[in-house]
Amino acid sequence: AANPHKKIYPASMTKILTAIIVMDAVNSGQISLNDTVVVGKKIEFNEDDVAVLGLKPGDYISVNDLMHGLLVSSLNDCAVVLARYVSGSVSSFVDTMNQKAEELGATNSHFVNPHGLHDNNHYTTPYDLYLIFKEFLKDNTLLNIDSKSTYTLTYTRNNEKVEIDLTATNAFLSNSFDMPSGYHITGWKTGTTEKAGSCIILELISDETGDKYICLVSNATDHETLYQNVQDMLKQIY
Repeated sequence: AANPHKKIYPASMTKILTAIIVMDAVNSGQISLNDTVVVGKKIEFNEDDVAVLGLKPGDYISVNDLMHGLLVSSLNDCAVVLARYVSGSVSSFVDTMNQKAEELGATNSHFVNPHGLHDNNHYTTPYDLYLIFKEFLKDNTLLNIDSKSTYTLTYTRNNEKVEIDLTATNAFLSNSFDMPSGYHITGWKTGTTEKAGSCIILELISDETGDKYICLVSNATDHETLYQNVQDMLKQIY
């Protein structure tokens, strides 16, 4: 490890904690993956070029499709809609995120939103994120979503069905970069902002031994460097 307790900005790796909170609500019976969510007030972000599905007030979408949008393609409006649905408001959901992080031992973290777009007060450490990710990996529903390189998401607008084809932001799954030889991926999440750089957290399992490795890289200068760093780390354990 290099700088495991250094403060970092998690960018969209935040969404692993968001997904955990949603699944806690599902597993407790508070909500269901099959629930249909009606998008309420308008969703706005304070920066340009934000990855979104483009949901508008009055749209209908299932919790399951929101979760696929959240994890497969890292769509930020899906995070907001889920937060509002689970907790009634984004601020209340964020309170739950911070409580959960503390429960998991991630005591050097502070979250202010469910999506990870930059805020100076939204931070974690590699070690804290590792602790949160270990919790994420316990849920088979989340691992099933993460196993998909593509997904056709459906929502309803003005009584018409809209279909959107999602592609995984993980370049190992979308075949933009070659998968590390001899390994397969279970859970993962990417993230990119100007301040966070290019980031990824993922679990790799050795095909030969079954050994499991959690790998996190943050603040890479670009995508190519990010995925090369993952490959380089795996070479250290051959």
